[in-house]
Amino acid sequence: MYFSSYPLIEAIAVTLVFGLSAYFLGTVSKSGLAGGVVIGALIYYCGGWPSFTVLGAFFILASLLTRAGYRRKQALGAAQESGGKRGARHAAANCAVGLLLAVAYKLSGADPLAGAAFVASFATAAADTAGSETGPLIGRITVLPTSFKKVSPGTPGAVSLEGTLVSLAAAGLIALTGRLVGLADDLGMTAAALSGFAAAFAESLLGSFPRIERSLGNEGMNLLNTALGAIFCLTALILAR
Repeated sequence: MYFSSYPLIEAIAVTLVFGLSAYFLGTVSKSGLAGGVVIGALIYYCGGWPSFTVLGAFFILASLLTRAGYRRKQALGAAQESGGKRGARHAAANCAVGLLLAVAYKLSGADPLAGAAFVASFATAAADTAGSETGPLIGRITVLPTSFKKVSPGTPGAVSLEGTLVSLAAAGLIALTGRLVGLADDLGMTAAALSGFAAAFAESLLGSFPRIERSLGNEGMNLLNTALGAIFCLTALILAR
């Protein structure tokens, strides 16, 4: 799982190079750089290059989707703040569950359930980001999933058919990445993809209720949905096996 005999040094070095590249490309802030390097290095140390590959795939996908049509999303009030730069709180919200599962993966001796759940947490984060970043751009009809009432693009909890399909594709892409690097088998990949999509949709349902959305905030909702994605995946795999 490592390229050298010094996994901690390798983890710090690789993550630092990745983080600095992201910083100079303008996709993360200074706090995002610091937080991302700490979280990324710990994930790398616990799960080796396979786990970091999944994390990296999510980050690259999220960054590309955030930049896509940014000015148009800004005009709609649906753009990521700070020019699209992610901060430490974004890294923590999207990666905290994955970090805990990476630790569990290492302590359990690479338990496949922990590996699949790790992948599912990032599949969830990818599905959520894909839906929220592309929905306002390509969604023709935007509705609240609880009432199917038509609302403006960017409304908290709102979904569109087009954004939902992109969300499913994003979850599938991250799950496939997890399969290719050996963190999940075919069943684990399928469970991770579907669980990630389901958890992201569950967040939309919860986000439709203003009181819940205000209480948890965006970061709290992200933390909750990544946890749900992992739980859904674990439950499905335990029942299937």
